[in-house]
Parts: sequence; C-alpha cells; structure tokens
Amino acid sequence: MIRQLKRRVSWIPVAGLLWAALAGVAHAERPEIPDNLDRDFRDWLEIVSLLMSDEELEYFLAIEEDYRRWAFIEAFWEVRDPEPRTEYNEFKLRWLGRVDQALEDWGTLDDARSRFYLLNGEPGRFVIGSGQVIDICYSSRTEIEIWFYGGSEQTNEHFAVIFYRPVFRKGWPYQVYVGDRALDADIRQRLPSDNPADFCTGDLMAGALKLISDRFYERFIEGLMRIPEPRSKEWLASFDASGTQLAAGVETFAVDLGFDFPGRNQRRTAVQGLISVPAGAVKARALAGGAVHEFLLVGEVIRDGRLFETFRYQFEIPSSPTRPTLPLVFQRFLRAGEVEVRIKLEDIYGQRFAHARQRFEVPDPADLASLRRAPDNAIFQLLEEANEAASRGLTTIRLVPPEEGEIQLGHVRFSVVTSGEVDRVTFLLNDREVMSKREPPFSLELNLGSTAASHRVRAVAYDAEGAERAADEVLVNQGGQRFRVRLVEPRPDRDYLDSLSAVVQTEVPDGSVLDRVELYLGEEKVATLYQEPFIQAILLREPGLAYVRAVGYLQDGNSTEDVVFVNAPDYFEQVEVQLVELYATVMGRGGRPLLDLPREAFAVLEDGVEQQLRRFEYVRNLPIYAGLLIDTSASMAEGLDQVAEAARAFVDQTIEERDRLALISFDSRPKVEVRFSNDQDEISAALDGLRASGSTALYDSLIFALHYFDGIKGQKALLLLSDGLDEASRFGFQNALETARRAGVTVYVIGMKDLAADRRSRETLRDLAGVTGGRAFFIDELSELPRIYQQIQQELRSQYLLVYQSASDKDESEFRRIEVKVEGGAEVRTVAGYYP
Repeated sequence: MIRQLKRRVSWIPVAGLLWAALAGVAHAERPEIPDNLDRDFRDWLEIVSLLMSDEELEYFLAIEEDYRRWAFIEAFWEVRDPEPRTEYNEFKLRWLGRVDQALEDWGTLDDARSRFYLLNGEPGRFVIGSGQVIDICYSSRTEIEIWFYGGSEQTNEHFAVIFYRPVFRKGWPYQVYVGDRALDADIRQRLPSDNPADFCTGDLMAGALKLISDRFYERFIEGLMRIPEPRSKEWLASFDASGTQLAAGVETFAVDLGFDFPGRNQRRTAVQGLISVPAGAVKARALAGGAVHEFLLVGEVIRDGRLFETFRYQFEIPSSPTRPTLPLVFQRFLRAGEVEVRIKLEDIYGQRFAHARQRFEVPDPADLASLRRAPDNAIFQLLEEANEAASRGLTTIRLVPPEEGEIQLGHVRFSVVTSGEVDRVTFLLNDREVMSKREPPFSLELNLGSTAASHRVRAVAYDAEGAERAADEVLVNQGGQRFRVRLVEPRPDRDYLDSLSAVVQTEVPDGSVLDRVELYLGEEKVATLYQEPFIQAILLREPGLAYVRAVGYLQDGNSTEDVVFVNAPDYFEQVEVQLVELYATVMGRGGRPLLDLPREAFAVLEDGVEQQLRRFEYVRNLPIYAGLLIDTSASMAEGLDQVAEAARAFVDQTIEERDRLALISFDSRPKVEVRFSNDQDEISAALDGLRASGSTALYDSLIFALHYFDGIKGQKALLLLSDGLDEASRFGFQNALETARRAGVTVYVIGMKDLAADRRSRETLRDLAGVTGGRAFFIDELSELPRIYQQIQQELRSQYLLVYQSASDKDESEFRRIEVKVEGGAEVRTVAGYYP
C-alpha cells in the first residue's frame, strides 16, 4: 500500500481546475481516473496531483500492467530527486511529509493553503481571523488568513500571502487574494469591497496589503505556485524505451527464447539467455567489411509482481548465407526463485520487432552442480567453453583504498575482500611483488616512503592450481579521476576453440557516469552493454590468434579501452606504443597568443633529440578539465566575496558544456567543494558558501589538487589563488615541484598580499608554474582578478596539441626533458618534461 489518505480529494472538477488557475497551466482536459484502477494507484495519483503534468498522467493511465505502474512511480520520484547521489530522495520525503501535514491541518489538498504550503513550506508567521472573531476585517462575511514569509524554497524575497473564503460557503476551499480579485479563475467571488481598506484594519493587514500592492505581485505568486520541473524533460521517453511493450501497428517477427544456468556469482545464479533469430526474417546492411545485422535488445525481469531490473544490449552480427539462425546471448545474475523475463528485440535495419516472454524457476546456486547436464541446444553446447569460469563461480577481489583527502606516507595497511575460489593473495607495490598470504585476513602493511609520490598497489588472487583468478589495484596519492576498463576474462595464457567469456571491470571518475561498454572480437563489434554485469559470451568464428577489445564510454564522450590477445603463439610479444601529448601556448609580441600556426612551424625535442609529430591540432574547442584551488584561510576574510565573484565570472565565461571544473578550498587542509562538474549553479553555490578561517597549508593543498587530476586525459589546468605564505604544510616546495613535474597539469598561480610581496615565494611559484607550461601573476588589488582570469581563459582556448611517439630508451624512473621551438623565435609555454 502507498498510504491511505485521511480524506479523499477529487481529481477533476476541483483540484485540477483550481491548480490550473494558480499554476498558470491548462489542466481542464485532464482524463478521468478509471473506477477500476487499484486503490493504491488512485491514492498515489491524489498525493501527486499537484506535481503531475498532463502528459505524465495520460501516460500513467495508459499503462496496462501493475508492474509497469509501480516502475513508473519509482521513476517519477527518482527524476525529481535533487541529489540522486545521496541515499535518500529528499524531495519525495519532504513532499509526503507535507501532504500528511496539509491533510491534518486543512483536510484536503484542494485548498489554496495546502497547495501553497506544499510548494513553499511553512511561513514564518500566521495571522488568522474573521470579522466575527478578531478585529481585522469589518465584514462578517469573509474569513481571512495572512501568511508572512521571510523567503521560501523558491525565493529569497520577503512576501505575504492572503487567503480568503466567504463565511457562508463553509465547504468551499480558500482562495489566494491578489489586488482586487482572487487568482482562481473558476471562483470569481470578490471580497466585500474592491478596496480592502474599506473593511480591513490592523497593522498586520496593512503591512500585508502593502506587500501585495505591487503590480507584478500576481505574476510573482503565480511563479511560487508553478509545478516543479523534473530533472529531465525527456524522462517519459526514456522510461518508455526501457519497457518491452510494443507500439501499436509495428511490424513483428518471431524468435525463440531459451535459458541456461551455467554458474553462479556468490549467492546469485548466472542466467544465460539465448535468442535465436531466423536470418531470413531480418535485414542486413552492407558495410565496408561485409553485410552486418544490428539488433537492440531491451529486457525486463519481473519478480513477485514488481519490476526487478531492466537491461539493454546492442548486437552486431556478420551476415552469412550459411547461417540460418543468428544467436544473441545475454547474461544476468539473479536470486533463486520464480521470475518472468520479457524481451523486446528491434531489428534496426529492418525496423521490425520481436517480443518474447518466459516464466521459469531460477535454481539455487548450491544446487547447480547436481542439476548440471549437457545442454540440448547446439549454441549452448558451443558456449560451454565460455561458461567454464561461470561454472566455478566468479572469483572477485577488491582492494580497500586508504582514506581519501590525505596524502599517504610511511606504513599504510591495505586489506582485500575476496569471494569465490581463492587459494592465495599476492600483494605488489609499484609492480614489485611484496608478499603472498594464504589465510585470511588478507591484509598487509606497505611502506610508501616519506615523499608525496604516487604508488600503485595491486592484489592478485590465485586458485589452487596457481592460475590467476582475479586482480584489483588502487592508485595511492592520486585523485578519484581515473577512468579504466579491464578485461578480467579472457586470459591471455589460455587457448580457446569455440567460445570465450569477456568479463569487464570498470573504474569511473568521481562525478561521472558510465554510458556503455562496447566489446569487439578483432575489429568487429559484437555487443554493447549498458549496465552491469559487463559479461558477454562470444562465439569464435575461426581458430587461431584473436584479440578481444573492451571500450568504455562516459556520458560526456570520454573513452578508454583494454585489449587481450588469445590463442597467441609462444613467440608472440605485445608491444606498447607510448604517445606523448603536449599542450603548448605560443606567445607573440605584446603577450598575445599566436593563432593558426602551421605544423611545419613547430619542432619538438626530447632530451635534445627532435621527435616526429604524429598529430598536430589547434585546440580552441577541445574539452578542458580545470581546477580552482582557492585559499580560504583567515587572512582571506576581507576579500573572499570579491574573489568568489571573479571566480564565478571565470566559470561563466570559460566552462562550456563538455568542460569540467572542480572547486577545492584550503586553509590548514584542502577540501573538495565541487567534484569535476559543468553545473554552473552548483559551482556558484559552492563559491557563495566559502568561509575564511584557519592557517595556510599552501604546498600540501597544491600537491593534493595536482593528485586530484590523476587519471584524467586531455587538457588540464589548475588555478591557484592565495594571499599568504605557507605556514602549516607537511611538505615543502621541492615536493610540490616534483609533483607538478609528474602531474601533466598546467598550473596558473595568482598571488596577492604577503605572497605577492615575498620575493622568494614569487620566484619559487613562478618556477613551478613555468615547469608545467603555466604562468604566475602577482597582484596588489583584487580588482585586477577579472583581467587575470580573462588572460588565463584566452590561453586555455588558444593552445596547440602536439603528439609524438617517444624514441627514448631512458629508464622509466628518469625525467625526460622537453623543448618546443617555433619558427621566428616566439615564446612557447609547455611542460618542461615528463616521467613516462
């Protein structure tokens, strides 16, 4: 049950029309709620009547099955959650609480007081009265309530709202009074006089009337009563696309749907679905490599009358005249018990659809061994090889990372959590084996040294035969911005004949969302997976050397990949090609960037040896990852508002849709205020919330901010703004300089007050910025900030991307120096070098 309303409210003649008048939207044509709709759903519709658009209501009433209705309700609240990354839906909890309170106070949601309270919260002060009760109104025919707000969730303005109704119409709801009439278009009953001063008295009433006398007040109140918009206006289309129902009138074709249970994953059973598509019923498209079929699969798993999960895959299969049936394989991990699986398959090139459903019992993982038998289906037989790992149970290992926000030094303990078949765990630090442990707890204390260096800690799980079953790694003293996909299966040390299983682990940067994982056999894309588990059985088309490639994409378009070669001969060696990316700014006379220089004008030298450019591009519009590192120590108190205002202007002018910016404040320690984001409202609110206190840990915070960029590819810049000398850092300038040399982040320093006045600080910070290809600015007045930000913004949008393959044979631990020269001797700013 959702909840039983204390008093039922009518959807149509009253609630819809009154709300329409107050919200400024037309709901007069809303459809009737059918009498046979379950009481739970009728009650829910009443609770959200003020929130629901006509389109949402029409869609909900058209849903034919209860499991989709429950799924709609969940999605309806989710798309209105202001902070979807938090555990609770704050909007939903607040709304339901106010509905209860409104029904307790006024007995209905049709009343204007209920609606105003639901959208704006409780006022700071009530005044309630009638002409017969207290001396506010001389008329005995009108009941009046005045609510005074010192701002609400929708506005910071101070305002008053007057509600009224005629005394002789006790059953009527209250209306909102503005000027000489109510907003309510349906009930035009005026107050006893066009001039409220004729019948109302008292200071409070006079104050309220003064507040509402503005000619824009009616529009202001309408704005406060407007329906809150969901986060996405396209959510209904997305919800509809996630279902398996077929649209009326579409062309269809028939498929066979079968299931097997090849293994387990901890307490869940691996459920493998096979869709057999008649090749003659679908179309192929001729591409450069041959004709290809493409399918989009949408699936639903229903358990106990509720939607348990949805899934989506995309398949590409080469067309072949010798293959009468096209096999499409998908896999889910489900708990034991009865489920129903429904699928909708779209033949993309033929624009036809198939629908299938099957109800079955998912066996308990503990019973799989006794139930296992040779499959009858020929495709399932070919998949036996791919399912070998699943039959043993998926082995997992997870390294627990150390606490975020601190640079890790000295002895630090690392622990792992495992599942499945694990005989021993081996720990490695920076690719060097440290120790193996055969008994839990699998934990180890590692010495990370006394400098703020990055480290890679890796844990590998082996089975009793000594074969690697799973691995995990964490990067220590690096930010949470690493984007990685890793093929756990197939294994390069194995030979595969008929099939293999691709098992992908992903690591996504803070604040980013993984859009999909594409899987390739050679250069042929075989499947696109849009949700976990990222596991796909792949049929091999011919024996011999092959490779599987997994490519992960974020919603912002960034991608990364991993490749595993299988069936490789003993002499096969995989060569890693190292490409070096440089972002360079070329400055002409007057300190202005030189634009549109040709490739031939540049020469890149690494350790004095000229390199051959593999890629050259003027990058005015490439995505930028920028960080604002702002000093909020006590000495910044006087000018922090001005600093925030200048930073806000920089964000407004610089950050475009595909850019990302992080805001980090620091006093005695750094704090991430906003993770990498392009939400300008979020960044602006965080800038408004900055408060000055504490001492200045300049170098510690600079090191932390540089590490925060780790894992990000492309154009990166950090803007440091401070007014004080370092007085609280554990690390010194040399540590900060070495970190800057390794980070690949362009650093811009803006120094003020004591920092600008100290000669030694100016020199060291100028050196640090120069090593990264940035600049240092030292100013006397905060009024200079907009000019400085404008220069930085211009440079970031006026850079050249130079890419070359390094020919150096230096050891990886050695620094490689870079010099970029331009014809005519113009000044070039880029990184001074790099560590491979």
